[in-house]
Amino acid sequence: MNRALLSLLLVGVLVLGTMASGCIGGGTQTQSPTQTQSPTQTQSPTQTGSPTQTQSPTQTQAPQGVTKAILELDKVTVVDTGTAIVVVGPKGAQPKVQIPSGKKVIKITYEVDEANTPSVKKLMEEGQGFGAIDPAFFRDTNVDALVIAARRETNPEIRTEIFKALYILGNYYIPEVILGQNRQLRVYWDWVKGRYYHPTLAERYDLLWEDKNAPVVDTGIGDYKNDPETYVIATFGWPESFDPAWTYETFGWEIWHEIGDTLVTYWKEETKEVTPDLAVAWAHNKEGTEWYFVIRGGVKAYDPWHGKTYPIDATDVLFSFWRVARLGHSVSWMVTTFMNVSASQALTEDEFNEYLKSHPLIAEYHGKTAEVKSLQELLNFFGYKGKTAGVFKLVLPHPYAAILNVVADPFLSVVPMEYLLGDKYEEALKASDYGKKPDAWKAYVQKGSTDATHQLMHKYPVGTGPFYIKDYQENSYIVLEYNPYYWNATSNPGHKRVIYIINSDAVSRVQLFLTGTADVAAIPTDKIEDVKGKTLNNYKVVVKTDILLPVLTFIVFNTQKEPFDNVKVRQALAYAIPYEQIAKVVYNGLLERNWGPIPKPWPGYTEYGIIKYDYNIAKAKQMLQEAGIDPSKYSIKLIYNAGNTNREKIMTLIQNIWSQLGFQVTVESYEWPVYLSKTEHGDYDVYVVGWVPDYLDSDNWVGPFLYGATKFKELNIEVSS
Repeated sequence: MNRALLSLLLVGVLVLGTMASGCIGGGTQTQSPTQTQSPTQTQSPTQTGSPTQTQSPTQTQAPQGVTKAILELDKVTVVDTGTAIVVVGPKGAQPKVQIPSGKKVIKITYEVDEANTPSVKKLMEEGQGFGAIDPAFFRDTNVDALVIAARRETNPEIRTEIFKALYILGNYYIPEVILGQNRQLRVYWDWVKGRYYHPTLAERYDLLWEDKNAPVVDTGIGDYKNDPETYVIATFGWPESFDPAWTYETFGWEIWHEIGDTLVTYWKEETKEVTPDLAVAWAHNKEGTEWYFVIRGGVKAYDPWHGKTYPIDATDVLFSFWRVARLGHSVSWMVTTFMNVSASQALTEDEFNEYLKSHPLIAEYHGKTAEVKSLQELLNFFGYKGKTAGVFKLVLPHPYAAILNVVADPFLSVVPMEYLLGDKYEEALKASDYGKKPDAWKAYVQKGSTDATHQLMHKYPVGTGPFYIKDYQENSYIVLEYNPYYWNATSNPGHKRVIYIINSDAVSRVQLFLTGTADVAAIPTDKIEDVKGKTLNNYKVVVKTDILLPVLTFIVFNTQKEPFDNVKVRQALAYAIPYEQIAKVVYNGLLERNWGPIPKPWPGYTEYGIIKYDYNIAKAKQMLQEAGIDPSKYSIKLIYNAGNTNREKIMTLIQNIWSQLGFQVTVESYEWPVYLSKTEHGDYDVYVVGWVPDYLDSDNWVGPFLYGATKFKELNIEVSS
């Protein structure tokens, strides 16, 4: 036991008892987790995915770069968050913690489920980067235990301390280098009215409108004109897929927010509470492990490709959720982690009513809580008087505080089962006992991108939302038209159509915008001066930069490749990044410093006990020497998505500096779908990307950024003062 080191590194006195041997994080398919010492703070997991087997810190030398925050001893990690001490390690490690300052002590112990922990190599092969595993394919068992602990804990104060510990560890291990937190940049003509902002959802374009005297300009796409009833967006990139179960990026989610409906949603700028959408009411059991959603009646999905409609009911909802998990795309992690769709069911109203007689549920809405014992009581509580179409029972493996936030995500838009299964629909419905045994659908939906339902939805999407896709040409344009079968349709929507003009050239997008061909445009920060102050027919350009977004821009190391499998190398390279130059020159001042995987001011963000990486080439060279590597022996390919000039400039700047360190550095770009595929499969050295949150909870930063996909047989949380 090393009391001197503990006293040196932590505020307070920590006395650790005898450490029992236990299992630590999963290795490759051919190597099970070892039972030796955990990685020290100078070495990250190796290329095979298993922890290294180096010695713990000695009494006379503190771990490099750590100041009063982190200690690793044997298999236990201790983090001082400034307001609490977080201790995490395998079951059997029994550190006794005495804190004279009165800090809370949060102890997490666990037992790894080795049999069900997939190897990192397998996750790469499946393309699960930024899905089932973090984008850097980084795995540390104690970090993974903290992620799961934060998900299972329901006390917001305890969750915040765990999030702080994860922020500090993410800052130290640095699988991703946070370049900064973005400020909002919006460029549009002032003839556009009603614009609003939400952290996770795009605007609904039927809720925006234009001045009736706005100019009318040919778009260059067929006979379409940009008139006051048409919203034209000049942008770049292309949706990963038109299948909501196979898109995990902002463009695809934006499309589905326009053409689809989720069970619940956020109305405009709402963030604290969700609003009914396809679900008109919901309730849960006392344990928070069963949620029941009453489905809106009379909803139709419109198939513009064949001129047909399909009624939506609870079975379609169950099928939509289950199908996301079955296809297994990276976005499915939110379903497979937080939901048990195999145990979920579609119920009739009578079945739900009968269940409520002996199993009252808890309903919460608009700050009120009630125990309901009948369907009518639940509908009355939500103030709904219309038709219903069954009840969706969603089962969770563990209670999760942010489950409604997840359910509001566009990838869980409801799709018509009948459309996707065609002449097999009735057969599949009967095989599942009408939604009581959803796993029977495995015979009709296959895993992966070759599945017939995915191929159909990928090319010919069908949804229930305010718009539908009328026409598109890949990498050229997408045309949305107002959906006449939308359940909440109005005779006078703000816009009757939306046109995305795809152009990877920033100068061309500026011209499309300034000529009035586009109402809004994706303008790089270095082109702001090209549009500021411009006018057209007495209308003015609006440039807004007033909101600090919960959006992080960062580079990702492939921690399964040398030399990025060494934490000292990653830290060295973090010191070799010109943060101020990137913020000022590339982002025109619209990028603020952040040092870890939680944005300001979300719970868990802290500046206590972290390394504030600044540009320091001498420090970088020193740390590379300490890491014991010869940079000249390594080739590094920096990649970015084509058309993103900001990211191109970032990678060019980094290329110049890292080349000065002795590395052989090149820069390449790929079209967005190819880019996503390469990064999801670990086919990269270093890439640059941004993270817009999936849902509003700090877990949606630390989880995606740090979770290494370790599964646990057991995980316990103890809190003491």
